[in-house]
Amino acid sequence: MNRPAHLLPFLCLGLLALPPAAHAQGLSSDELLANLRTTAESLVDASFLLTGVLIDPGGTEFPLEIDVQFVPAASAASAYIIQPAALADNIIVLDGDVVKNYTFLTNQVTLFDTSDPDAFGALFGQDPNGDAFELTLDLSTLFEGYQATVQDYRPTPPGNAYLLRFDNLDEGADLAHVEAEIVADAWYPYSLTFFQADGSMLARLVFENFIADQGLDPSEVTFLPADAEIIDARR
Repeated sequence: MNRPAHLLPFLCLGLLALPPAAHAQGLSSDELLANLRTTAESLVDASFLLTGVLIDPGGTEFPLEIDVQFVPAASAASAYIIQPAALADNIIVLDGDVVKNYTFLTNQVTLFDTSDPDAFGALFGQDPNGDAFELTLDLSTLFEGYQATVQDYRPTPPGNAYLLRFDNLDEGADLAHVEAEIVADAWYPYSLTFFQADGSMLARLVFENFIADQGLDPSEVTFLPADAEIIDARR
């Protein structure tokens, strides 16, 4: 899976007279991605509950529930794992150029460089070229090398959303395409669904309770238990 956001909607005077759905549905994939990029670049901080499902090669489904907070400018983020149950109460923290992987059962923190493929464990993929992890909700960055097309415009819990399909231009890749629901006017992804070439689903991620620019403190976002044993995997 590729490495797994405000708001300057672009409107002109003529569009203001149209119903919201009418002007929203007129946007192209390039315009959608430009709005997402603008939102991502101006984002101060955000939090959300990441839910969904991961499917292993044998077809076993693992429920996903992770409490996420991040402050892009400070390269600060935390992912508190609620599900899968086997990883419950573990925390993955991004603190500058270091990833801190906290294991609840052993009360240990393992330190990795952001470019280390093992830094985010089994839950998240890493750039195959070993580039450092980039904290962003800009889908054009996340899915660089994919062809984007608009598929639909439909209701979702947070509001009307575009369905944008990203097709992998590398035909031999395990990940063939991704479907993204993008909340219109708020310009953040509500869901990402990943598919193999045979059409089978690899994972579905849903960004619930998305809140932007609430004044998160980077030091609180990256907080871990002070008595945890530190294991430095960078040495």
